[in-house]
Parts: sequence; structure tokens; C-alpha cells
Amino acid sequence: MAIFSSDLAHSTRRRWTLYAGTLVFLGLFGSWLALDFLHERARTLDEMGRLALHKSQLLSSVFGDAFLSADYVLRDIAGRIDPTQDLTLPADHSNARQRQLHKLLHEKLTTVSGLEDLVLFDHNCVFTAVASRPQLLGFRSQQRFCDSGQVNFSEPLHIQYMPAERSASGQPVVLMSRTLSDDQGRLLGGVIAVMDLGHAQRWIESFSLEPNDLMAIVDNDGIVLARNPPLPAAMGKPTSPPPGYPPFVQMERTTMFWATSPLDHRERIFGLSRLERFPFIAMVGFDKSRILTGWWHRGWQFLIGFAVLGILAVLVLRAHLTVLRHSEAMRRLAITDELTGVANRRQLMETGAAEVARARRYQRPLSVLMVDIDHFKHINDRWGHATGDRVIQVMARLLCDTIRQQDHGGRLGGEEFAAILPETDLAGAQTLAERVRVLAASCVRALNDGDAPVSFTVSIGVAMLDANDEGLESLLQRADRALYQAKADGRNRVAVMAAEASSTAHSGTP
Repeated sequence: MAIFSSDLAHSTRRRWTLYAGTLVFLGLFGSWLALDFLHERARTLDEMGRLALHKSQLLSSVFGDAFLSADYVLRDIAGRIDPTQDLTLPADHSNARQRQLHKLLHEKLTTVSGLEDLVLFDHNCVFTAVASRPQLLGFRSQQRFCDSGQVNFSEPLHIQYMPAERSASGQPVVLMSRTLSDDQGRLLGGVIAVMDLGHAQRWIESFSLEPNDLMAIVDNDGIVLARNPPLPAAMGKPTSPPPGYPPFVQMERTTMFWATSPLDHRERIFGLSRLERFPFIAMVGFDKSRILTGWWHRGWQFLIGFAVLGILAVLVLRAHLTVLRHSEAMRRLAITDELTGVANRRQLMETGAAEVARARRYQRPLSVLMVDIDHFKHINDRWGHATGDRVIQVMARLLCDTIRQQDHGGRLGGEEFAAILPETDLAGAQTLAERVRVLAASCVRALNDGDAPVSFTVSIGVAMLDANDEGLESLLQRADRALYQAKADGRNRVAVMAAEASSTAHSGTP
């Protein structure tokens, strides 16, 4: 085995762990930002929806005040007239009672802004007195209750939008009528307040709006009575709530919903508020794209910032990993034999000292091998130093491939190698040494400059740590004496330094 394969794998795992950790962090952080922005989007839309609802309530309150004032005028006038005498079309418009009625209507007309006219009508809905347009005397109203001649005396107030083609003035108006009836509910007559929609339009246009927002007043049938910004094509035309919502007349007093306008195809959030006593609804719509403009700007800013953060994080990580790689390379240079790529003497001594300390602490066996290539000078002299280097490289790989994963092998210098064998007694070390010797003798992987195999053998000394060893140095010295004994006995053999008698056992072929 190559002693640094595990270090390389560890370094690779650490590098990929850092990359994966950074990506996971950026992913989690980005997901948290995305969720937070989605929640902020929902909060922004919800807040604007509530604001639209509050503004529609304000709009309905102010708009309702005009109808409330008009209703007070109608109540006052209805309490002053005699249905049998005053609600009859006079033959002479200049009689005293007619002048009194005209004066009363004219005075009341000036008390409420937005009133176009005040009219008295008889049981046939024929105008019998008019405040500002006497030419309308004798005109018959086309309100709903006029056709039946019956009214509910408990509900004398009637409000109805009247388009221009059905209006006495030729202009679209809202008629607000208080009827008088007998005990059987038969219509006796009443008084009409003609509400000027032009005044309502000018009033609603006085509110300042953000681009693409809108305000509108509609009746229970969805007829648009006033709109800001003005849109003549929509005035007097019916509109409807979005699919899934009930008609306007069935809606609750306050409602909020999203809808796309069929006129400009813009999506808006609407707040609707019904006037408390009158059949009108105030609508305020905020444009969705405008609402989310700030949110989109912040989103892009955070997205760009997050992208920059991610790039910087990757660059910093790469720089950090580059430093780590350089540091690791320097460390390897310090502990690695340059020619063979296995551990050098320094690394072997540090590792061996740690293994000796561990073996003594836990009372475990520890053995070492000292390996030397036989007649190496002859190889250099015959085939050259390049071939000698190749033989050393092959021997280093052979040794490290033969020992176990937990063992430590390396080059001490020149043609000499060592292996430190934790958890290995003398018999086990001898068996392993013999396997190395046999493999070296049969190895044909080393080639000379002519690509011909170069045969070589090794001598190996084996020693096991005992109580008399002061440390790794003394253990290696005993293994080294065993190695010299193997060479003295003819090379290509294994010599074992027995601990008990400090004697040497031999194996191998001469």
C-alpha cells in the first residue's frame, strides 16, 4: 500500500466536505431568504388589501353623508305637504300654494351639495312641483314602483339609478324618493331628490391615486355611477364581481378580493364597503404590480447580493483550499521520500515512536522489519543509477503493497527500508518478512534502460519490542543487527532477533 493514499483520500473528502457544506449553507440560507420574501410578499398584499378596505369604508362614509343629508331634506319636505292638496298637478302654476311649494323646494335644494333637483309627484308619478325646472311639470317618472302603484309604507325610501335615456333631464342621475301611501299601501305620491352624478364624479376625482389604482361607486346592480380615474365607456354600465363571489347585492358589508379588470386587464386587490342605509357600494382597487414594485426591487437586490455572497464564498473557499493543498503538499514533501513516494526516515521515526508508546501503554506486541537490497552497488555499476533508482522504486511499492493497512512502511535511505508492524508478534513479523523476501526474489517489474527485467533480492532483519528497549531507536538497532546477520549468512534471507536470549534465527536460501 502507499502510506499516503489514506491521507489523500482524507484530503479529498475534506475538500468535498467543505464544498458540500458551503453549498448546503448557501442553499439553506437561500431557501430561508426565499421563504422570508414569499412571506413578506403575502404580508405586503394583505396589508394593502386591508388598506383598500379601510379606504373604501372612508369613501362609503363620505359618500353616504350626501345621501343622508338628502334623506333629511326629503323627510322634511314629506312632513310639510298634504297629499290630497299639494300632490295635484295645478291648472294655474301661479297660485299661492304652488309658489309656496316651489319656494320650499328651491330653498331645500340649496342646502345639499350634489342635488340637481327636488320634485313632488302624485299617485301616478306625475311631477306636480319642480324646484329648478318648471318645464318638467307633468312628466311621469319611470321608477319601479310607479308601474304597480303599490308601495310598502314601512319602507318609504326608494333609490334607483336612471340612465340618460329614461331620465327627465336627459342625464344619468340617481333618484332618491320618499313615497306617501295609505293604510293599504296604495301610492299617494311623494318627493324625489335628483342626485347629480356629475357632482359625484367630480367629487371622486378629487381623491389622488397612485398609477393604475382606482376608486368607484356602484349600486346593488353593479352599475358604475362614478369612477376615478374617469372612464366614460364604463359609466352607467354594469360590472360584476369575479367568479366565485356572490352578486354585489348579496355581498357582506365589507369584502376584499382579487380581480382582473376586463377594461385594462390589470390585476387589483379590491376593498368593498356597502353604504349602511343605501344601496351603494364604494370600491377601492390597488394595482398588484404597483404594490409589489418595492418588493420586487428588494428581491432583486437581495438576489444580486446573495449571488455576490455565493461567488465570494466560493472564491474564499477555493483560496482556503488552495492554501490547504499547498500546506498539505509542503507537509508531504517534509515526510515523503522524493524518489519513491513512501514515508521518509523522519516520518517513519515519528510514526514508530507513537506506535512504541501505544504498544507499551496497552501492553500490545510491536515488531519491525529492516529491509536492504542485496548487492545494490553491483546493480548501479552494471546498469546505471537510473536502473538502480527504478529498483528502489519497485522495492518501495512491493514492501508497502505487502504489509497490512495498519502497518507503516517507508525508506530509511539509500537501498534500506523499514516496516513498523503494530499488533504483530515475532512469529507474525517473520512470516510477513518471508513473504516480502520471496516476492522480491521473484519480482520482474524493475527494468533496465533496455526494458529488460532486473532481478534482485533482499535481506531482512526482524525484531520485536521488549522491556529492555528504551524506545524505537534501540528496537531498530536490534532489527539492524539481525539484518547484518542475514547479509553475513549469505543474503536473500530473513534473520530474526529473538528477544529472550538476544539470539538470531535465520530463514531463506543462500
